[in-house]
Amino acid sequence: MADEFVRKEHFDEYVLRMDERFLGIEKRMEQGFAHAEKAREQNLIHVNERFDDLNQRFDDLNRRFDGLERRMEEGFSELRADMRQMRNWLVWLFGLVVFGFIGSIVLILFRGLVFK
Repeated sequence: MADEFVRKEHFDEYVLRMDERFLGIEKRMEQGFAHAEKAREQNLIHVNERFDDLNQRFDDLNRRFDGLERRMEEGFSELRADMRQMRNWLVWLFGLVVFGFIGSIVLILFRGLVFK
């Protein structure tokens, strides 16, 4: 029945041309896949380089924060030492003021006995 519409030679030539076109499409698809794979690998390399760069930056930040923390601890320890010293000075000054106040009260009370 097919011989009524298309001759066998034409059909064979048609099948041969279709096979050639499919082979051409297959080659182009393989080239496209190879190109896509190469682009993917390059993107992965680029992403890994960016992550390495970010890791290095985070390491630098961590070092800077560690240094800042160390300096803050040193500052707080110096502040504590200064506060202790100031407290000692205030205790001595308060002691002098109290001693003077008590002395003046004693002098007022015993003024009649001492200066008679």
